[in-house]
Amino acid sequence: SSGINAECPLRPGKTTGKYEPQFLGRCKETNPFTGGKGSQNMNLKNSGTKACSSTDASAVGEFSPANMKLKLNSMTDTACGFKHRVPCLLSGECTLDTVKSGCTFDDATGVLSMNYFVNFVTPVWKFTERDALANKDDQVIKFWSCSESYSKRRRRDAENDFEDFESIEKRAVNGSDAEDSSTSDSTHFVAATTVGVCTVVLMTAFLTVLVLRMKQKRSEDLEAL
Repeated sequence: SSGINAECPLRPGKTTGKYEPQFLGRCKETNPFTGGKGSQNMNLKNSGTKACSSTDASAVGEFSPANMKLKLNSMTDTACGFKHRVPCLLSGECTLDTVKSGCTFDDATGVLSMNYFVNFVTPVWKFTERDALANKDDQVIKFWSCSESYSKRRRRDAENDFEDFESIEKRAVNGSDAEDSSTSDSTHFVAATTVGVCTVVLMTAFLTVLVLRMKQKRSEDLEAL
């Protein structure tokens, strides 16, 4: 459904041929939010199991792309899946789009991305309402030690792998992922230290050359006398 600003005229004034008041211009159609989305990324570079990878040999059994999608989209598993982290899925105010929702794995960076899309049972008009329904909480979306069977394989080893995972994006809200400040801070510190050292070295070299040239010029002046 859509709505139109009640204060905005539907057509120009009959006598002037212009919109009144003029600054309103044309009517603007507004539409409600019918759904939301979010994601969480995990760095599995140092993990022995590359969950959801389509190429790594460790991504088999319950950690294959197909089974990872099943467990993340499960609405009956008591431990794993998007359901436990998204408010409207818990309350029944939305449904999970199981076609779009799932995971991907970047073999180059070792990052697992878990992405979900939900459709609201009743559309909402405000950003705050949408966010309250669709934004995941600050907990981890689990995909290991699940309550249901997904061709389980090496469950104990996998549990050890993922309990110490590195979450590089704590929370993702409607496509706007949160920035990881921990890695950027350390990088900026190293860069600043390097720049500082280089600056001191360059200034020392410049002053040395300047002093030598001044001494040389003074010697030449004395010889000229």
